[in-house]
Amino acid sequence: MKNLLITGILIGGLYGTILGQGKFLTNDGNISFYSHTIIEDITAINKEVASVIDASTGEVAIIVKMTGFQFEKKMMQEHFNENYVESERFPKAIFNGLIQNNSEVNYSKGGVYDVQVKGDLTIHGKTVKISTEGSIEVNSEGIVARTKFLLNPEDYDIKIPRVVRKNIAESLEITAELNCQPI
Repeated sequence: MKNLLITGILIGGLYGTILGQGKFLTNDGNISFYSHTIIEDITAINKEVASVIDASTGEVAIIVKMTGFQFEKKMMQEHFNENYVESERFPKAIFNGLIQNNSEVNYSKGGVYDVQVKGDLTIHGKTVKISTEGSIEVNSEGIVARTKFLLNPEDYDIKIPRVVRKNIAESLEITAELNCQPI
């Protein structure tokens, strides 16, 4: 409960929103990435994701703890945090965006609604504008926001050493699922 309150205050302060009616929150969202090359497949899953979605405005705020990504191989996780995303220096990825067609989502009626989201994604200290499609499922417990998109590490000044460059795809497939409850 204490972590939920701290996360809510952090996100609310970070994005200048006061938590209240019409907002949905999670502090244990799920984001993963997948890299496929002829040499190997790499998957990492992160369940330390905080998010606020404002149903009245369509604003979306997501904070991802970079050290929260869990890899199958411990060595990959170390290289990811120490050499690539430099988690000590850049501990969080932050998305601040807007659901472009928010008026088409009926947050009081169960169902799945297709959405388009645009915003700024900051990783490794670099901010890039992104646009993606996804869905919002409204259910009796709240909402589930889902999306899948491609991300190029080079766009965020993440350098992949030449010796392992062929092991990591140029574009990573990012999948997010945020189970949010009303606050």
